Amino acid sequence: MSLWEIVSHICVPLMVVGGAAFIVVAAFTSPPDSFSWPRGWQWAWVGLWLMAAGDAAFGVDRPVFERAWKGAAALLVAVACAIAVWRHRRWRRRAGPTGAEGGR
Repeated sequence: MSLWEIVSHICVPLMVVGGAAFIVVAAFTSPPDSFSWPRGWQWAWVGLWLMAAGDAAFGVDRPVFERAWKGAAALLVAVACAIAVWRHRRWRRRAGPTGAEGGR
């Protein structure tokens, strides 16, 4: 196995899934008022997430390991986004109209 094959078949998937796990931890530990919806170029991340989820679900010509790590990464990112939105909405409800949002 060449160095390139080791990097592309083992290191990259580990880094992607590890990064997605870090995003889940950040969703739990970051302040709920720091959440913001994607704007401008940030929607590209949504497109990449959809491509990874699509490859995992419908990538028939993909190896099983590739589909598994892409699916795990897409699931972790979706969980992190759901947690962040839930925490932010709960924080806004508690803050009320006099909170940090200024009544928005």
